[in-house]
Amino acid sequence: MGSILLVEDDRTLGLSLRIALGQEGHTVTVATTLAAARSVTQARDFDLVLLDLGLPDGDGLELCRELRDNGDHMPIIALTARATLQDRVEGLQVGADDYVTKPFDLPELIARIAAQLRRSTWTSPTTEKSTIGELAIDFRSGEAWCAREPVVLSALEQRLMRYLLDHAGAVVTREQLLTDVWELPARSRTRTIDTFVYRLRRLIEKDPAHPCHLVSLRGAGYKLVLGGCP
Repeated sequence: MGSILLVEDDRTLGLSLRIALGQEGHTVTVATTLAAARSVTQARDFDLVLLDLGLPDGDGLELCRELRDNGDHMPIIALTARATLQDRVEGLQVGADDYVTKPFDLPELIARIAAQLRRSTWTSPTTEKSTIGELAIDFRSGEAWCAREPVVLSALEQRLMRYLLDHAGAVVTREQLLTDVWELPARSRTRTIDTFVYRLRRLIEKDPAHPCHLVSLRGAGYKLVLGGCP
């Protein structure tokens, strides 16, 4: 079980989550403001942060960005009412590992937390670097570059890229990705995969609107195509 920092200004929701996560065996510390969250993360370490973005004294993404800039790689799950694709992509760009929109299903949130805690013990593969289209990744250091410019990839984005590379040229279904990468039930109703694919295409493809490396196969899934584009 993990030590979780819950950053949430809605005290009713915060109490409910604290009780529910406590029943799962987690130790939960609650911060209701951005300032309080900054203070507590400087004072101690956590296994995971559950981060509301709409805080009374600032944007939760600021904390996410600061933690990543300081080299902190603990999993961060953004918990927010912001539901647009652009909002979700922005969260991933600054280093969030997952993005859950309100209102949410509590059992699914608990499953995502458990998956992130398991995933945080995953070690990088020995293969040092891979290049796919415009994106280069050093899996050992966790660094990445898009068109030779540094970019931030979350641990989950790196895990997804590793999975796609391991299955390059083959079709992988959404169910496979949910169970093997997200470690969620295959029938989970979530648009998370779409968000991650959209974000990765913007990094990999010269023309994300017409992808030639990370392609969708309607009704089947996705396929990573190595080599040059036609």
